[in-house]
Amino acid sequence: MNKLLDFIYPPRCQLCGSSQNLADSGQICTHCAADFPINNNACQRCAEPLGVFVEVQTAPRICGSCCKNPPIYDFCYSPFIYAQPLEWVIQQLKFSAKINFAPLLSQLMAARLTRDLTAENTPDVIIPMPLHKRRIKQRGFNQSHLLIKPVAKKLNLSIDLNAGERVRDTQHQTGKNARQRRDNIKNAFRFNNKKNYQHVVIFDDVVTTGSSVSELSKTLKKTGVKRVDVWCLARAEKFK
Repeated sequence: MNKLLDFIYPPRCQLCGSSQNLADSGQICTHCAADFPINNNACQRCAEPLGVFVEVQTAPRICGSCCKNPPIYDFCYSPFIYAQPLEWVIQQLKFSAKINFAPLLSQLMAARLTRDLTAENTPDVIIPMPLHKRRIKQRGFNQSHLLIKPVAKKLNLSIDLNAGERVRDTQHQTGKNARQRRDNIKNAFRFNNKKNYQHVVIFDDVVTTGSSVSELSKTLKKTGVKRVDVWCLARAEKFK
């Protein structure tokens, strides 16, 4: 029946409308996926895109903000920039429950990590950014877990869904400035490090100002975690 429906109503790319060269997910064509902005020139501490006209002479490349005020987490990895057309795809996944976009995004993340992950950067465990139980009930899923689960399976990495908890039902960060985001997320997390993790990766779908991952990193380090890295699918350009 599905094959018959596909013949009568062929699936089309949600971005350009083409029915040709669809990726495995059947939602986006390979041409549009190739247009997702790659985060090639980024700060090697916070992964913020530095821009094509910015050249950082220090080795490794560290942005001015990190030189002046280093983040509490130790390293951030983001293969893509949070810009169109990827921005629209992520928003559809998160806010319109278009979970059919998730497999393609996970495949892209896994492909980049397969290329870039080293033994030194391999963590004890991955913690998907926790959502409050009320938010999960409303949305029906945690997009960070949805995205990282197949990536972890492919790379043979562990995920712990029970160690981290969001204890406050914080407001959406969208529309808030950097200071408001920090205030909104303050003391929002709890972490139980009964397994004595030493190297933890926090995975979030998007990092904008870094307020959420910084607050969770602080919570992790208070429990004895020595190294906290952040992985995200996309990193926003400098937040205004």
